[in-house]
Amino acid sequence: MAEAGTKLSLDQKIQVVRDAFEAFKRGDMKALSDTWSDDFTWHARGSVFGGDFKGKEAALAAVARYPQTLEDITIDFHDIVANDKHVVALANTSFKRGGKTYQDQLVYIFHINDQSKATEGWIIADTEMAAKAVQG
Repeated sequence: MAEAGTKLSLDQKIQVVRDAFEAFKRGDMKALSDTWSDDFTWHARGSVFGGDFKGKEAALAAVARYPQTLEDITIDFHDIVANDKHVVALANTSFKRGGKTYQDQLVYIFHINDQSKATEGWIIADTEMAAKAVQG
């Protein structure tokens, strides 16, 4: 992690995102939310549970719905890239619901501050497929 007053490297920003996803995969929602700033906003308009969730608690409640509703969630990264403003993760994903398996390619976008915290995140997914999966 960067010292106070220093700028994170792109690799460090990418590591924040990797750590967040590893926490999610383990089911460790506390460790996941520890990678977020207190005013973190999660934008999930094209996701299974759409909306904008402002604040760490609201975002955590939204993200926690995924493993509560969907089974066997997998997230395999195709690539994670970064610049000074964004970390973008391209992922192949799958989950089960109602005995069916759904696969999708997702894009996650994050703003990471110099305190190693995500301040904002977006998920871009196939909205139609997500709606069908949840509605059965």
